[in-house]
Amino acid sequence: MLQIDIETDQGASQIYDLLDRFSGKILLDDSARRQGQRYSLLGLLPRTTLVIRDKRFLLKRREGGLEIVGDFLSAARIMLSELSGLGEIPRNERVFSGGLMGFLGYELNQHFEQVSVANPRDSGLPDAVLGAYDLWLEIDEERKGTVRILSLDETESAEERMAAIANVLQGASGFSAEEERSTGESLAISSFSKSTYLSHIRAIQDYIRAGDVYQVNLTQRFLLPVNDRPIVLFEKIRRQHGAPFGAFMEWDGAAISSHSPESFVKLRGPHIESQPIKGTIGRSPNPVIDEALKSDLLNSEKDKAELAMIVDLMRNDFSRVCRPGTVTVHDHAHIQTAPTVHHLVSRVCGRLKEGLDFFDFLKAAWPGGSITGAPKIRAMEVINELEPLRRGPYTGSIGYLGVDGRGEWNIAIRTVVFENGYARVHGGGGIVIDSNDEAEYAESVVKVAGILKALKGVVKD
Repeated sequence: MLQIDIETDQGASQIYDLLDRFSGKILLDDSARRQGQRYSLLGLLPRTTLVIRDKRFLLKRREGGLEIVGDFLSAARIMLSELSGLGEIPRNERVFSGGLMGFLGYELNQHFEQVSVANPRDSGLPDAVLGAYDLWLEIDEERKGTVRILSLDETESAEERMAAIANVLQGASGFSAEEERSTGESLAISSFSKSTYLSHIRAIQDYIRAGDVYQVNLTQRFLLPVNDRPIVLFEKIRRQHGAPFGAFMEWDGAAISSHSPESFVKLRGPHIESQPIKGTIGRSPNPVIDEALKSDLLNSEKDKAELAMIVDLMRNDFSRVCRPGTVTVHDHAHIQTAPTVHHLVSRVCGRLKEGLDFFDFLKAAWPGGSITGAPKIRAMEVINELEPLRRGPYTGSIGYLGVDGRGEWNIAIRTVVFENGYARVHGGGGIVIDSNDEAEYAESVVKVAGILKALKGVVKD
């Protein structure tokens, strides 16, 4: 493995922006600084890129050429194996040793289940983009200004690419907050009227009474104009609302800016872990009131029941691919605090069966139960019936899978799509029989209130 260490006074977003001429960039960002996590990752110049749109799969190689492939999971496995063959894989605790990075959109569900996807697209983005990265940067969030350029490929051409990156970063200056151009507030228009959202909540409760479902996640999409460059807006949101599973990437004129608090899956070889969230309450600047809000969430029978349903669903999904007796639940219904909200969270853990991998887990558990409902297939059918637009990257996943078997993928909530001068932001929540329609509507707004505020967006009923 090749390595170049450099010092720079630029942060992760500025480094991404400075490397504008290098294609295929994706930033995986931990601005919340989870315990034991000190690096943000920036992949660029992928060796191959897999693009999925409905039932079509395109595989583009760095050297050129485009081919249609029949099974995107098989294609992804091939991409990963090609990276594994480049050289010796470091056996250490490095967060990433080369591998796949990208986003998987919610509508990949049509590949794994008999679910109709008839709703119109809200964006030109494909359903998924996965790159095979033999070249990436480690940005040290603990020792600010320390950046490591790494390459699995040890050829002369790889050395040249690394040197070009180092030359750009050394002595360069990125954008600053002064670049912001937005002035005044913008009206954020929902894909639903409030009355329609409330009526859809009641329709879900009718389905529950009929025995069709136990819980359905209903979301609304807010659309608002923005004037600033997406990377500048990503950094603004990042500074105000740091998230443990953040990400930023661009594709064909659109940008995905994720500030997610939720983990879909963490892999350490055969060991897998998910942290579903169910139950959210807004925070108060008053410490006494804030503690009372946490207590309210911890003691909410409705929220605990929602979380219990999803934990059971995740245990079932895990059991399809994990060794018998290894699926366990830890830290059930504990509080996870974000800058603007508190969440109710659990941990589901397991050990994959011999011979199975991340892609087998993906088939068994996609999409995450916390953003669909239970039972999952029927919940997704209700979502497609009631939500007027495809979700796209929202409630999909963004992350990495390394050649060493380590990986981490978020649930892409608190996620913005920037395209054609507009921002698209979704918010929603799990609807159960005890749900109060007005409270559920308010929760769908409070979940994105921080992001909308950063974008100067205003929601009006």
